[in-house]
Amino acid sequence: MSIKNTFFTFFFILVVVIIVLFGYPVNIPTAYAANENEGQKIIQTYGEAELTASADLAKISLAIETRSSSANEAVEENAQLANRVLVALLNYGLPEDNIKTSSYRLYSYREAQKADSETEQEQVYYQATNEMLISTIQLDTVGEIIDLAVKAGANNINYINFELSDPQELMFQALKMATEQARRKAEAIAEGAGETIQQLFSIREERTSYTPFRLEDTMLKREMAVSRAPTPISPEAVLVRASVMAEFSF
Repeated sequence: MSIKNTFFTFFFILVVVIIVLFGYPVNIPTAYAANENEGQKIIQTYGEAELTASADLAKISLAIETRSSSANEAVEENAQLANRVLVALLNYGLPEDNIKTSSYRLYSYREAQKADSETEQEQVYYQATNEMLISTIQLDTVGEIIDLAVKAGANNINYINFELSDPQELMFQALKMATEQARRKAEAIAEGAGETIQQLFSIREERTSYTPFRLEDTMLKREMAVSRAPTPISPEAVLVRASVMAEFSF
């Protein structure tokens, strides 16, 4: 047997003996890594940040609702009113791409009606609902757009969202601020314990959220009831929030 074969035979027997004695294969690099992490002194902190910004985009959700005992009549009347609203908005100067049909529904329901003082019967009605979503960057025209749509035939304003056209940069900024807060907390804790932060051990994003400011239907009705003048719509700031969980070694 050659020296090379003898060496490999000996090495194989040695590995088998180790497996028999210890019950598992020895992985030296993994064991070393585990030992390296053992005894780490860790401070875990939570950082959060909240930013506000002025909206630069408005989205108006409105609806045209029609009702009739005939499905065809409900649909036809709805189509006529929806077309009037669309024409009015286009004539106002809104681009066609800024006016979208977000949903269309037709459903039936039964309504109890008294035929006379003693008998009662049910009448079937059909309701057609055409919802439109209007976008504009001219925030000072939102009230005018709503009034114009209502006069043309829209009979339900679902909501108005005041948003950011590009919230990405603010979200990154909020994450940065949350991370800085987590580090400052860890430094304060370490200083109080007479220690010094050495390095970042781990970090993960907990949450990053962006919340447009929304005016709901009830709020809009209250605004519209205040005056006969163009509906006053004043956007408030939108919110961007971020939070992180970090671990620092000391």
